[in-house]
Amino acid sequence: MATAFVHRAGFVHGDIHLRNVLLQLPGSELNHLSIQQVWEEYYKPDPYPVTRTDGQPVTSSSVPKNVYTPNWLGKPSDEVLLPEARLWLADFGTAFNPSQETRRLSYTHLQNRPPEAVFDSTKPLSFSSDIWSLGLMVWECMGSGPFMSGFLWDEDEVIADQVDALGPLPHEWWEKWETRTNLFTEDGQRKGGVETWPLQKRFDLTIRREKKTEKLDVEESRAFLDMIKGMLRFRPEERMTADQVLRSEWMSKWALPLAEKAWERKLLS
Repeated sequence: MATAFVHRAGFVHGDIHLRNVLLQLPGSELNHLSIQQVWEEYYKPDPYPVTRTDGQPVTSSSVPKNVYTPNWLGKPSDEVLLPEARLWLADFGTAFNPSQETRRLSYTHLQNRPPEAVFDSTKPLSFSSDIWSLGLMVWECMGSGPFMSGFLWDEDEVIADQVDALGPLPHEWWEKWETRTNLFTEDGQRKGGVETWPLQKRFDLTIRREKKTEKLDVEESRAFLDMIKGMLRFRPEERMTADQVLRSEWMSKWALPLAEKAWERKLLS
């Protein structure tokens, strides 16, 4: 919903991933505490002076004298109740308005970077680049780990993992990918006996298996995968929009009703 709101306002977030999603503190107990009381309840962070690597004095008024380690106010994820799970999309440092600014460079982490940033870098990034990253984040929220392997060290390995999961690249991208011959045969088969993880296998092992208390049934599994496939299309112009994701079958029948029940309010008109 936050992504759809940002897109309706005309902006691309530019760096969607779980570390840029914040969990709102439940209740209002902190609102009534003074700074001193917060320190007493949790702890008072120690200051660390800001210094320059060249040993010269810091003269800029925009640089603080000290930095502080953040207080830990969280709790284990399995202790967070659904009514408390109010998420905020944060860190708009790379956000931009594509109608006013042309952005070709993606600042998203390599594993979350949309493929057009690699293969079609002459074209400006747009709202669809957020949808790719959002799809990866939704997958990670639903399962036991990220969609892409956590042990990918360079761009070629990331692209290869995308192909393993989602199938062949568009022809012109495949031809442009010069180092593909190190990883694939000309007919698209993996070299070296590498075990591949297609989309269905990833789903079965990281999402369906993890739902130990309430497994996704066949209908919900199909709807979820349909949504993910629509978000993770290689060609950006073929991806779902944020509003289409919100009104997808999986969101309409499963995700939104569960959230509305927990938060006791209507989320979509």
